Amino acid sequence: MSRGPGLPAGETAPVEKTIAPGASAERHRRAGIGVRSLVIFYVTSIVGTGILYVPGVTAEQAGPSSLLAWTALAAASYPFAKFFAEMSAWRPDASGLTVMVRLGFGERSAQAAALLLIATYVIGNPVMGIVSARYFLDLVGHPDGPVYAVATVFMALSVLFNTLGLHTGARVQAVCLVVLLTGLGVSVALAAPHMDADRYRPFLDHGWGGVGAAVVSAFFSFLGWENVSTLADDVSDPARSYRRAVRWAVPVIGMLYLSVTAAYLAVPSRGTMVLTALLAAPLGQTGRIVGGLVALGLAVVATNAWVLGASRLVAAGARDGLLPRSLAVTSVARGVPVRVLPVLALCYAAVLGGLSVTGLGDTVILTMTSSSFLMLYVATAAAAIRARAPRAIRRTGLLTLLIALGFLCFGGVGLLLAAVLAAVCAALGVLRGQGRNSA
Repeated sequence: MSRGPGLPAGETAPVEKTIAPGASAERHRRAGIGVRSLVIFYVTSIVGTGILYVPGVTAEQAGPSSLLAWTALAAASYPFAKFFAEMSAWRPDASGLTVMVRLGFGERSAQAAALLLIATYVIGNPVMGIVSARYFLDLVGHPDGPVYAVATVFMALSVLFNTLGLHTGARVQAVCLVVLLTGLGVSVALAAPHMDADRYRPFLDHGWGGVGAAVVSAFFSFLGWENVSTLADDVSDPARSYRRAVRWAVPVIGMLYLSVTAAYLAVPSRGTMVLTALLAAPLGQTGRIVGGLVALGLAVVATNAWVLGASRLVAAGARDGLLPRSLAVTSVARGVPVRVLPVLALCYAAVLGGLSVTGLGDTVILTMTSSSFLMLYVATAAAAIRARAPRAIRRTGLLTLLIALGFLCFGGVGLLLAAVLAAVCAALGVLRGQGRNSA
């Protein structure tokens, strides 16, 4: 190999080529990431913008009883996590849950599910950039500044981070995770003396309908169990690694969400920026600054993990012929889908630009994303039952199916928008199939 331009003597430019699916899976099972890295990616995929922003949304929808929504989702996390972990252990593949849909309902349904999953990632991920932008603008003293423009910059930074490669990214994420989770714990501890149980009264002031709406919004914070399935090609011994990872990840994530939400609901001053509210009580303006910095770091770490999942999904879609095959080009040296990442940056900018022009709030995107994922959970679980997958998958799949259907009953406008998006993806899948057949 010839030395690339600008590289030091003795170093070679990364080779870029499309890696055959079977070869990729076999190689990474021999020398891929393990249990610790999977736990890190689980936690950083799930604990992020949800814990920083969504408790404020659910408090507006359900008041103190929003804690019931978070408790329900913490309990539902284990069936969800176990289902996708068992699925990845059985059929490790970067295309994630669409593998199961293909087994249960056939190629056309799998194509529609894959397109819906990719579209949901592309549309939903920028919410994380918006949260980062809001914390940043608050820190610099311009809370009414250009949120969507700054969010576009944060999304671009996460795209750049993912060019480092999977193993380097995992090490950086691990360091950031330890620092930031410590910050979360300290924030709750400092806020504890300023909490007042009277702020939980009246508890059910928005009724059970409010709790149901809060469940759908809070579900956004628990998205990520399926996100880590997209790393299956890069995991060594998936059967062992995924099963062990969820045993650690589920209780850690559940305790974090419940403790932070309970504390937030009990402090004197609330707002959509949760950590700022927690630290403002004991530390005043200094607490607002510290809380903003911790929150901003946590949001960036979570966004990095979701951009990673999106890049793997788009590359898998290109590999399978749903998207232009040129997007499947991967750097062997770093394991990075080099052509996907700039495309994602452009898509994120387009979504944020659309929000800016139309004036739609990001809460609409949040509920639509949650509803889309709930629909995909239902489809994947039903496919596992229909495909007669191994018993562990069918058992957790049935629980996932029932829970997701229950949550969908409260989808509202978000469910309607998700259904429209799903219909569009199904139509595109049909057109794609017809074009392939005519060729």
